[in-house]
Amino acid sequence: MKKEVPNKGLEWANLLLGFGLASTALMFMGTPAAAWNAGLVGLLIAVCSATALSRYGDWAEWCNLTLACWAISAPFLLGFGSLAGAMWTHVLFGLCVLTIAVMQLIGSVKARNNTPTSRRFPAE
Repeated sequence: MKKEVPNKGLEWANLLLGFGLASTALMFMGTPAAAWNAGLVGLLIAVCSATALSRYGDWAEWCNLTLACWAISAPFLLGFGSLAGAMWTHVLFGLCVLTIAVMQLIGSVKARNNTPTSRRFPAE
């Protein structure tokens, strides 16, 4: 059974954010760790969002949530936190993707709870 995306507009926004982060890799060519991280994480976010648009599953949002957390923490773990441009780019893109992923997961839970299911108890 194919599940519907809770909000396709938000999923499209995550897709664009993923491509946006990936394209910033060109700005960080002087810092290989920042460039590689932006390119790979951005593409993975875009792939998860594109997959969610075609066949939604909560796993895609959990992947985006995990990737967003990594994008936020990567500048400090990979050693380019002192470069303001690379650090803030990763943190801001990560926060945006994280927020959208959480909103999508909440929407999915609400949709699941509002869907009529088979009764557990016989009607009296």
